[in-house]
Amino acid sequence: KVMAAESILCAIRGTGRTLDFALREARETGRRLYLLFVREQPFMTEQDAKRKWQEDLEASTVFAEAKQKAPDYPPLFCYAVSPSAAETIVDVAATLGASRVILGAPQRNALINLLRGNVIREVSHSLPEDIDLLVYA
Repeated sequence: KVMAAESILCAIRGTGRTLDFALREARETGRRLYLLFVREQPFMTEQDAKRKWQEDLEASTVFAEAKQKAPDYPPLFCYAVSPSAAETIVDVAATLGASRVILGAPQRNALINLLRGNVIREVSHSLPEDIDLLVYA
């Protein structure tokens, strides 16, 4: 049985099939969907920590498209600038009390694959056991 409070956290970098899957999953299960966009950067200033998604062109574009794709079931937006995407994903999932986390499997570019592979591996190591990890390929 699905509790109304259960929510899904989907960490996205773009508007591809992972987003579509997360929107569909939320609608079909009646769960609330949080979309998380992490701007990963190794060095952070105080301004970076305070930055809002509205000031990030890429995040704004992704969130606008998500809203367009699900006007009847709009997701909630989370945004963070962080030196570690994996850590942020785990923190946000725990803070929101999400019952599952959806990550897109890496595609194409080998270097990005290497980096994304680490994110998935790190998240799966650090995620509390009561939160399911779905890697959508």
